[in-house]
Amino acid sequence: MVGTLTTPEAIPGFPEFGHIPFEGLHNTRDLGGLPAADGRRIKPALLLRSGALHKATEEDLARLLADYHLEGVVDFRTELERDKEPDPRELMEGVVFYDLPALAGETMGITHGAGLAKDMKALEAVSAQPHEMVKKMYPRILLGDAGRVAYRSLLNVLLESDGGAVLWHCSEGKDRAGLGAVVVERALGVPEPDVRADYLATNLFARTRAEGILDALAAKLPALRGLDADIDSFFYAYADYYDAAMDAVGDAFGTFDAYLAEALDFGPEKQAALRAKYLH
Repeated sequence: MVGTLTTPEAIPGFPEFGHIPFEGLHNTRDLGGLPAADGRRIKPALLLRSGALHKATEEDLARLLADYHLEGVVDFRTELERDKEPDPRELMEGVVFYDLPALAGETMGITHGAGLAKDMKALEAVSAQPHEMVKKMYPRILLGDAGRVAYRSLLNVLLESDGGAVLWHCSEGKDRAGLGAVVVERALGVPEPDVRADYLATNLFARTRAEGILDALAAKLPALRGLDADIDSFFYAYADYYDAAMDAVGDAFGTFDAYLAEALDFGPEKQAALRAKYLH
């Protein structure tokens, strides 16, 4: 069963959920402007979330370097995904790349939607309930060993940055990158309703991408026509995905602050340092 698809209410002072209108990147967003701890807001042009960068145009990459002074890219994809659709590192001179898979390799096929149109074996491996499969994956992302290492490392990269922007991404910018944004935002004291709204904001920018994948699948195998709901499970941010992750954290740690401190070794002292660096 597919959950209800929702779009979030606007957040005052955070227009368009920070969406950056690039040519080749459909879901790249700047967290700058989000309300955070102590009545402050996240500084602009420093914290960027995105889908994979392989479809970025040269103009997109030039903007990231010139307008955002991009200094680091954290890639949450598996090695197989990176090899299949590598980031354009040769066009991003001076940027440091961090390969930090947030899921073990055997789970890759669930979120690697871009490969579905090219690899029918991946589609055959999906059960009759793709929505439930993705929902069950969310707790694994936050609580699994790979995810803990990836998100702990992301926070440390942000603490150690030299003042330029850091961008983190997965394939679509929804699951692994989306939960990465949840981790960063909670560490910065963004109110939980706004964290949730920012997660759901992917739904404002994903439609064209999802329709394109569906069209490619239908063209390859006409019997797949009408699988909109199944494809939607891969490309949209559903509230029950987010809720499953938060419920799992609550069951395991009690609070998200405890998760930050115990699972990610990012307690109050490090949170204060991160806030001093990224809030104003």
